[in-house]
Amino acid sequence: MISRGFYTIRGTLFVLICTGLLKPSASYTVSDANKIHKLLFNQTDEGYNKLVLPDKPVNVSAEYNLLALNSLNVKEQILETTGWFTVVWNDSRLTWTKSSYGDIDYIYVPEDIVWHPKLIVQNSILELRKNLGADQTVRIQHNGELRWEPPAVLSTSCDMDVTYFPYDSQTCEIELAIWGFPTDVVNLEFFKTHINLEDYRPDEEWNLVATSQETSNLTEDELVFSELLFRMDFERLYGHYLMSVIFPTILTAILTFVTFFLPLESGDKIGYILTVLLALAVLLTLFSDTMPTTSKHTSVLVVFLTVTLGMACLVIIFTILIIRLFHQPEHDKAPK
Repeated sequence: MISRGFYTIRGTLFVLICTGLLKPSASYTVSDANKIHKLLFNQTDEGYNKLVLPDKPVNVSAEYNLLALNSLNVKEQILETTGWFTVVWNDSRLTWTKSSYGDIDYIYVPEDIVWHPKLIVQNSILELRKNLGADQTVRIQHNGELRWEPPAVLSTSCDMDVTYFPYDSQTCEIELAIWGFPTDVVNLEFFKTHINLEDYRPDEEWNLVATSQETSNLTEDELVFSELLFRMDFERLYGHYLMSVIFPTILTAILTFVTFFLPLESGDKIGYILTVLLALAVLLTLFSDTMPTTSKHTSVLVVFLTVTLGMACLVIIFTILIIRLFHQPEHDKAPK
């Protein structure tokens, strides 16, 4: 029985060793990678030409990956974000058989040696002609799928609504478009159904409450160009402004009406109300400097300060009249 078990174990080990030796190993080699590059980018007349588009229409899928909100400048109405775009399309010319080249699934090449879409951000406040991407790499898969991930540190315009500042919410968009190719040549579509927030770092002033996406078209000279809208909804975290803006404003407004409780003999009524008036004027100036210079959206807080400032002016006028009547000469007083 022992001898039979021993030979059984030896036979099993022999089969396993033979199986492992006969199984082809799939590992990356420089030689196989060089052969793939030579196959795809040979310099013959019928070789790859990056100036020639793939089989049209080229369906380009794009995704925006948001890393951080750098700033949301309400005064300048500018949204600054850091992230990158994931752009995917297919090129039938860039294919190879994996089994013939060491089972290599994909390779990386510089973006300037392959055709790739020229992407621009339509609402960028920087130079519009500056395309996304600069010396980035493109991943080419064996089935002809190309994946390009250009970084995007963006400064885009955003229409700010400060009506309920500091309890306001802002909705901003990033408008991505293809430069120069109409939809019948290059069609732009979403790679995923939402903005990628896996690596997003929360901001200390604004809370990202929702994201959405929407396709749009641009028409020029009867040519239709595709456009993608990446929309983000931000809500201001008002804790800081509650202590530094709301409470001082309410307290200063209350101090305006304390003027009537001062006795006329003290002689400080005018000085007191003028001090309060100057404080209101300073607060109004500070808030106006942080608000957008537009009449489209007017802050309720600024309106409240303006009305309070006007009431303080009326209090000054009433106080002067009261003091004038109080200090009238005796012979000017009306009889009983």
